[in-house]
Amino acid sequence: MREVVSDVYLMEGLRGGNVYLLVSGEELTLVDSGVAGDIDQIVTQLQEAGFALSQLQHIVLTHAHGDHTGGAPELVRRSGAKVLAHRVEAPFIERSTPMPAASVSKRVMTWLSDNIMFRLLPCMVDQLLEDGETIGALGGMQIIHAPGHTPGSICLLQSERRILFCGDALFNANPITGSPGFQLPMQLINWDHAQARHSVDRLSMLSIGVLCFGHGEPVFNGATEKMKALLRETS
Repeated sequence: MREVVSDVYLMEGLRGGNVYLLVSGEELTLVDSGVAGDIDQIVTQLQEAGFALSQLQHIVLTHAHGDHTGGAPELVRRSGAKVLAHRVEAPFIERSTPMPAASVSKRVMTWLSDNIMFRLLPCMVDQLLEDGETIGALGGMQIIHAPGHTPGSICLLQSERRILFCGDALFNANPITGSPGFQLPMQLINWDHAQARHSVDRLSMLSIGVLCFGHGEPVFNGATEKMKALLRETS
């Protein structure tokens, strides 16, 4: 893994979405958990950096899609970490309720993704998050409910350091091809595309110095301006 900024690390070589490690003294927090096949890579990178798995206290899941949640059940089993997610998203992560879909094609795509591609197992959510709530990682991070990609998608903001973890509210790489590029999540994989644009509009009102994505490399300069330009270009 490599350091993004002080106390924030990006796991490398994973097959799923980006996984970030947040270091707060002796306590570790992961933002997302990759796919199930990423678990050994994540554990190895933690250990090579000198951390014990027992230090992993929390796994914050930005949304329920399998490339972000697939590794969570086994990481919880190995470490005892608590899982945090938005209240609306928790039933999808726990697999007690299917993700809503606006069309039959999206419903089929979700089923294939969950059951064939990622073979998701249920993961119990220990703490239900709400918009505006603060969690302790990195000295305090605000939860921003950013629905659209999924109903309970969240971003995490460390306002003093101007760091935003946006999950899949925005991409900096195509999640299928891996090609780099600052973009909205594709309409085909959004629960509500109009709501997704509205969430980005809300995020563009923030002063962001470092923008960390679920897919693609972090942006260190001009993130707010990039968001506003993207909204203009896609209006």
